[in-house]
Amino acid sequence: MVACDFDLKFVHVHAGWEGSASDARVLQDALNHGFHVPHGKFYLVDAGYANTPQFLAPYRGTRYHLKEQGEARQRPQNYKELFNLRHAQLRNHIERIIGILKMRFPILKVAAHYSVDKQIDIFVACCVLHNFIRLHKGDMEWPKDAPMEIDPNQIVDVPNGDHDYHGDIHAFNYSRQAGNQMRDHIAQGMWNQYVSRRA
Repeated sequence: MVACDFDLKFVHVHAGWEGSASDARVLQDALNHGFHVPHGKFYLVDAGYANTPQFLAPYRGTRYHLKEQGEARQRPQNYKELFNLRHAQLRNHIERIIGILKMRFPILKVAAHYSVDKQIDIFVACCVLHNFIRLHKGDMEWPKDAPMEIDPNQIVDVPNGDHDYHGDIHAFNYSRQAGNQMRDHIAQGMWNQYVSRRA
C-alpha cells in the first residue's frame, strides 16, 4: 500500500503483504504500524476501501471512469457522478506515479523471483529512489523511452485478492456513516457550485 501527494511523491509505503490480501486488511495493518492521517485531512482511495472520514472512496454503482465519460461526451447528471468524476481525475495522479515507478524500475516486474524479504526491500528502495529523483527535479518523461531489457518470460503478474473480498475490517465499518455524510456534504457542495457555473 502506498500513499502519494500531488507532487508525485510517496508519503507512505507499506510493503510486505501478499497480493491476495484485501485492501482493508493492508490499510488496517499500515494504521497499526505508523501510518496516520493528519487531523482534518483525508486520502482518496479506490472503491475497494470502506468510505470513512479519513479515506474517501467514490460512490459505488455510479459511473466515474474518465475515459467512458469523455468518449460519451456526457456531463455529470447528479452530485454522485460529479464527485466520482473529480475523484477519478485526482486519482490519475496515483495511477501516474505507479506507472512511472514501474517504467523507471523494471525490476518490479520480476521481483517475484527473489525472496519475500528481498522483494520488500526492492520495492521500498525503488520508492525512495523515485522520491529522490522527484526532489531533485528529475525527468519524469524518461521512462517512456527506456528500452525493455527484461525477458518477457520472467515477468510475473501479481494476483489481486480484492476481487474476492467483499467485507471490510470492523474498525472501518463503524466509520462508514460519518464517511458517507462527509462525502455527501462535499459532493453536494461541488454539485451546487457546478450547477451555478453552468447557469
